Amino acid sequence: MKLTTKGRSKDICDFRVGDTAEISWLVTDKEIAAFAELSGDHNPLHIDKSFANSVGFKDCVVHGYLLGSKLSALLGMHLPGKRCLIVEQKLAYPEPAYVGDTLNYRVNVININASMRVIELKVSVTKSNKDPDQRNTVARGKVICKILS
Repeated sequence: MKLTTKGRSKDICDFRVGDTAEISWLVTDKEIAAFAELSGDHNPLHIDKSFANSVGFKDCVVHGYLLGSKLSALLGMHLPGKRCLIVEQKLAYPEPAYVGDTLNYRVNVININASMRVIELKVSVTKSNKDPDQRNTVARGKVICKILS
């Protein structure tokens, strides 16, 4: 089931194991530059294509926390929504993401603890314009969210 919950306020009893939500994001140079400025992370791997090429990447690599910030948008605006407080997250980045990639974010409710008002979600971020010779997953992991009353 794909949820469209933007703007709705859901309580813990409204969630079911298997609920999912998705968003897509086209990575741009402008957002990478803005994130580098905001975070202070000006590592040349993220902002200097020549450097990124010299260490084996085809282009500048998207910051991991920029990928995570888009996940925050999915969690806070869609599933679980505006009552969500992220209390724990674990993300892995098995493949790089680059400018021009369209990334598809998907969260899936895998566990609910109603008495503690927490839900656990599986996270997957994949490229939709992938090279058939490369792996598709750029981030994966789990997030635990407290549902505020």
